[in-house]
Amino acid sequence: MFSILPVPQIDWNEKNMRFMMCAFPFVGGVTGFFCVLFYQFSVFAHLPLPLGALGLTLIPVLVTGGIHIDGFMDTIDAISSRAPREKKLEILKDSHCGAFAVLGCVLYFLSYFSFLFVILPRISFRNFIILQSVFVFSRILSAFAVAVFPVAKNSGLLHTFSSASHKRFTAFWCMISLFLVSFIVIVYGKFLGIALTAASLSVFCWYFVVSVRNFGGITGDTAGAFVQICEIAGLFIFLFV
Repeated sequence: MFSILPVPQIDWNEKNMRFMMCAFPFVGGVTGFFCVLFYQFSVFAHLPLPLGALGLTLIPVLVTGGIHIDGFMDTIDAISSRAPREKKLEILKDSHCGAFAVLGCVLYFLSYFSFLFVILPRISFRNFIILQSVFVFSRILSAFAVAVFPVAKNSGLLHTFSSASHKRFTAFWCMISLFLVSFIVIVYGKFLGIALTAASLSVFCWYFVVSVRNFGGITGDTAGAFVQICEIAGLFIFLFV
């Protein structure tokens, strides 16, 4: 569902989907793993800096099949419309791509590429590995939101996940995972780890406020937007740390 990687296929039913969101953070781990492999390859092959930054910009989108950037674009369109809540929810469902979505997408990738372009010549391999934790943070918090945040609609993919999931177990699993990942990155990354953890949690709080204010809760599109914004926030914080 959340990546293009080939995995065994099973039927979607209420029983099978109870713990589905608990596996979501592993997709972030796989994404970070591919980024580390590409980083090592770029160093070994002496790739020009622009190609290295471009590859690391594209890998998260290629691994996920663009599902989260799709939600980001829909959310940008809906919020930028300044329309009433019901109209914003309709815009989220609209398959057409508006001007604000295109503008937001272009600015997002330009910013992501530029941050990497500045960071890569200055980063150590150890810190680069720690930076990949942002892919895991974003998905742990996204899964936690599905378990505890209000859902904006009584239909849609996220409503299906939310209603079928074992909410208490999912929330508990995410809290334990968040504690463990935070502990590891803080021990090995010190101030960098603290900054990445704080940035992820800050975006998470912002995600709740914006979703409730604009849509009355979260949707699949706002969940995708959160993942994308959380990941670029990690780069932004790292740039200054």
